Amino acid sequence: MSFNMWGEESPTQHPINEDFELTHEQKMDKYHKPLVAFDRDGVLFESNGIPIRSREEATPIEGAFAAIGIIRRKGYKIAMVCDQPAIASGELTNEQVEDINGYVIDLLGDANCPSIDCMLYNTSNEKYDLYAKPNKGMFDRLRDEFRVPIKGGFYIGDQVIDAKFALKSKLKPIIVKTGMFDEKRWNSFSNEKYRKATKIYDTLMEFAHTLP
Repeated sequence: MSFNMWGEESPTQHPINEDFELTHEQKMDKYHKPLVAFDRDGVLFESNGIPIRSREEATPIEGAFAAIGIIRRKGYKIAMVCDQPAIASGELTNEQVEDINGYVIDLLGDANCPSIDCMLYNTSNEKYDLYAKPNKGMFDRLRDEFRVPIKGGFYIGDQVIDAKFALKSKLKPIIVKTGMFDEKRWNSFSNEKYRKATKIYDTLMEFAHTLP
């Protein structure tokens, strides 16, 4: 299952910003460049594989939120698409995840990011779950239900499964080394096709500066 925090029926902007009164169509026109979608834990917040249960446990990665603000200001569509399988195992609740996602909203607003197009997360990593990574259900939903084009877009993560997720969804995979990036696993023979298709950056800010 996947859940939406931001979309047509719920607020999509920090309370005070210049995009607050724009319609969906107006935002798509204003942010006319391709989608830059990103994972949460390991990309925006420090991650060691343990579920983040509260705002107090969510430590922003230096420069990460500012990087998203820069990307948005450059005219790109943006969306947070992340996995929270600890919900299915009972280690997290939807309410906890949504509170931390609300913290993401606050931090993006503080980082001069005027809006975001959607936030989606899944609740399991079961193979049969259409929304579990690397299955492409969340991106299908982003495109079809929330009307955010994904063609020609990027997906930013910190692990091999994120590269698989991007390629299966026909997005360009980007890996940042700020989370649980495992260089030894990444360089294994079984991941050769993902290495060929993926660009790796030390930080999200480094990637942001490469975008025109």
